[in-house]
Amino acid sequence: MVQPRRVGIPPDHIVHRDRVYASATVPPVWSMPDSVFHPIWEMGITGKGVRVSVNDTGIVDHSHLPQPVFSRNFTTRRTSDVADRNGHGTHCAGSVLGQHGIGCAPEAELMVMKVLDDRGSGSTSWINEARVIAAKEGADVISESLGSPQGSQADVDAIKRAYELGVQLDVAAAGNSGFRGRNSIGYPGRYLQTFCVGSYRQDGRISTFSSGGREIDVATPGEEIISCSHRGGFIAMSGTSMATPHFAGLMALVIHKRRLVGFADLVGADAWREFFQLRGFFDDAGEPGKDQRFGLGKPLIGKILEWLKEPDWI
Repeated sequence: MVQPRRVGIPPDHIVHRDRVYASATVPPVWSMPDSVFHPIWEMGITGKGVRVSVNDTGIVDHSHLPQPVFSRNFTTRRTSDVADRNGHGTHCAGSVLGQHGIGCAPEAELMVMKVLDDRGSGSTSWINEARVIAAKEGADVISESLGSPQGSQADVDAIKRAYELGVQLDVAAAGNSGFRGRNSIGYPGRYLQTFCVGSYRQDGRISTFSSGGREIDVATPGEEIISCSHRGGFIAMSGTSMATPHFAGLMALVIHKRRLVGFADLVGADAWREFFQLRGFFDDAGEPGKDQRFGLGKPLIGKILEWLKEPDWI
């Protein structure tokens, strides 16, 4: 029998906790330009009805976050206590579905799975159980900003089971180990069954901390990302942990649009890779073709959102 392993938040030496915004007004968020996202939301493409499970350190009540439609704590026997005393989970949740310009999909439904304790550490047994329960409770997307240097078949089995139960995509962070020519991606991002997300910065260049390897699928904004603080207000943080929920939020918008026009659900990382490539939704940002830093590239947010606005009935 394989023993559960410890999993944690990717190394947080690159997580900037020194920039705190206590105001109730959202400061400028470079990764969420108003001119791009607001027209989409005004058309009704908001992620409404799409359930995103944020499997992390929990959340706190926040003026810019909705109440969860389902939550559970796997780290203690107090299964109803999903309070975030770390801050990581609250920030990630905000990037997925924070309201008033913080998150990509402001009307998506939040599911909270507290699989990491207050120090940001957890067991793979908790994480695997959470994946399956999230699926049974209707999750469409799972967002996992966590990682371990080792993998196991039990993890893969849990991800596959979640897909069998209706999850469309498990989105996972690449990790914050940088890249020096050798694969540095952590698990679960390294599993081909997940969609692995790296980080790029405001000038479009890959983040120096972003892990690399052949399993990278995409890079999204991950440096100096402003989102909800567990102490109230907002905070800027950096890491592939921040890039992952950004992509999970984009997924909620895409799924919402596909359902509105009557498309069948796509299930699994391979199906979504094919969809994005056929649509030409990624900008080949690194070396030609799929590479070890950007993967398929950066999402062409403008092109994706233009598609979201089109009455695509084909």
